[in-house]
Amino acid sequence: MNTNLNLPAGYTVLSEEEMTYTEGGSAILTGLVAVTSTIGFGVLGSSYIWGIQQGRAWLAQPDNKQGNFFTVLGRAFDDIGADMKQSASNALRDGVSVATLVALAPLSAILLLRK
Repeated sequence: MNTNLNLPAGYTVLSEEEMTYTEGGSAILTGLVAVTSTIGFGVLGSSYIWGIQQGRAWLAQPDNKQGNFFTVLGRAFDDIGADMKQSASNALRDGVSVATLVALAPLSAILLLRK
């Protein structure tokens, strides 16, 4: 068996020290990714918990449960839309909360409908 390695002309193999030099800054990038991921997880997690609490409080009102699924869903969208119109921060908060509730729909349904 032939064990020759054919490399292109002008190719220079990097030594271990040179590899360390060419990968410089990766620890900073890894740390930055870890910090931003932690912050993002905290924001999305708190938005999800807030959304579940608000959804359960909204469903606890007797008039909000009247009608079929689509009637209740339409009423919920109307109320969310009215809250979003109050300010940009409400719109952002409600948008993130709704997105996380929809992304985790099976878990959200269980948490919203449990007694």
